[in-house]
Amino acid sequence: MGLLHPAALLALIAAVPALVLAYMARERPTRVTVSSVLAFRALRGPRAEAFAGRPRFNWMFFVELLILILAVTAIAAPFATTRQNPIALVLDNSAAMRARMPSGDTRFEAARDRLAAALAEEHAAGEISLYVTAPVPHRVAAPLESLADARAAMGRQMPCDAPDDPAALGRTLDELASGAGFARVIFAGDNPLDPPLPPRVRAITVGGPIPNYAIGSFALRRESFAATTLRARLTIANFGPQPQTLEVAISGDGRPLAHSQARLEPGEIGSLDFPSLPTAQIYRAELTPDDDFPLDNVAYATAGAIKSVAILFVSPTPVDAAGLSALPGVTVRTRRPDQFSPDDLASADLAIFEYAVPKELPPVNALLVMPPPGDPVFGFAVTPYDNSEITGWRTPDPLTDAVNFRLIEPRRGEYFAVHPWMAPVVNGSHGALLMAGERGGHRLIATGFNPFPYLGKKNLPMSVLTLNLLSYLAELSADTTGFRTGEPWPVPAGITKITLPSRHEIAVKPGALFTDTAEQGVYELAGAAGPKLLRAVNLANLAASDLQNTPALRLQAATGTAGEAEFTRRVSLEGSLLIAILALALAEALIAYRRRRPAVRVQS
Repeated sequence: MGLLHPAALLALIAAVPALVLAYMARERPTRVTVSSVLAFRALRGPRAEAFAGRPRFNWMFFVELLILILAVTAIAAPFATTRQNPIALVLDNSAAMRARMPSGDTRFEAARDRLAAALAEEHAAGEISLYVTAPVPHRVAAPLESLADARAAMGRQMPCDAPDDPAALGRTLDELASGAGFARVIFAGDNPLDPPLPPRVRAITVGGPIPNYAIGSFALRRESFAATTLRARLTIANFGPQPQTLEVAISGDGRPLAHSQARLEPGEIGSLDFPSLPTAQIYRAELTPDDDFPLDNVAYATAGAIKSVAILFVSPTPVDAAGLSALPGVTVRTRRPDQFSPDDLASADLAIFEYAVPKELPPVNALLVMPPPGDPVFGFAVTPYDNSEITGWRTPDPLTDAVNFRLIEPRRGEYFAVHPWMAPVVNGSHGALLMAGERGGHRLIATGFNPFPYLGKKNLPMSVLTLNLLSYLAELSADTTGFRTGEPWPVPAGITKITLPSRHEIAVKPGALFTDTAEQGVYELAGAAGPKLLRAVNLANLAASDLQNTPALRLQAATGTAGEAEFTRRVSLEGSLLIAILALALAEALIAYRRRRPAVRVQS
């Protein structure tokens, strides 16, 4: 027990004499002549008091003295100290804890039961704090006062579909074990802790090596603008002690679409390609044979992840862009050169400049069709021609793939002289007819003939070349792999509500970071207007799927024992003193009110 402000007790030196002085005041009678006793009683009679003689201490003096002492003591802020045993419980709720054990329970259920048993053994007076590890370590329950509350809080927790971060988990355990807030830290999970452990830490390891087969990434891509199907690639892994043939079946919107298989050695990671998947909104891949960790045997992808391509077409003859709008996944905006502004490129994925060039390097991939010579940005040197013959082309090359150049006859255009940073791809008899290069991190192509307007099957050789050019500039060959559980992503513009795979709806603001991504499956993004967007989120973490080799954590917390005063708790006594003061004051007032005053001597 102690006082926070012991100097306040000096106030008693002045307060007690003042109280004694008040009790030295004596009431003395005064002779008064009145015409009627009734009038005197109505006036109660004037009284006079004087300080004289010895003080008369009655019971009220001692009550008021006690009140005074209690008030001064309350100002000094007294407190009592009690020995505490605060405990931090760290429960691993990461995706790997969904794995089933030989007993039939999941790792998470076993960890929760063993953590509750350990708490019953360790618990003494003190608060209990509950932490979970995924997607990031954080406390999920306010300090709990009883074992029953702690058990109830643990019973409300469920494992999520996101992996934990071993580095972040190690830092959290270090902070809990080395800080002054907890006398004991109990961790239950599948990560073993390397010895020696800090004295405050107790580790409960559940599980053990489990054979597992897993799907890693599930990627979709569109090979070209003309393609009506999608190409899929999946990574698969055999985390088992024996060679295994793994099979993957893909369905689209609930319809079986394709299947394939591969034989993998123990610990081997392979891939499966599906070159021609019919279009669907939602794709689901399922891996067989089954194992004790079903979460990574399923993965999702959405066709909406293949974004549409926005083309800005700058030309004095905007009608040349008409055929591009018929391509799937393409939107086209046209501008005349005198109307063009660099700000127009902000919403474009690629730009086409026909008979014109920008005044500065464009911030997007661009196609320059028959550019004028002598501009200061690109510095083309050209020679016009009326009829030309293609004499050679670079192969293999994504720009020339599947193009029959013998059927292409450029009738009017220009040859390019040697360029400082663009390389020839297609040549004619007097120079280059098509060049490609990169500048400022963007792809640039220049053609000495005009492939527009796009005519499709009416001019198939030129159309194939045009599609190659656009596909290369739009980088369609890049895989789209979706998102991973536990990783936040910004809310797209116009989206106000997101529906989780569990069908729980969350109101969101465009541009804000969305963090509720701990469920695997398809998320629906909706706004006030427009169709819903679909977004696939998968575990897609082969390190978390390798249940044969769970990494051990090494803690850096101090190995010394904590001092006894480190886990004591101050309990303020001010409230109790104030209640006692009020009770004494109320009792004194009630007794004094009931007490009859002495008779007054009256002379008439």
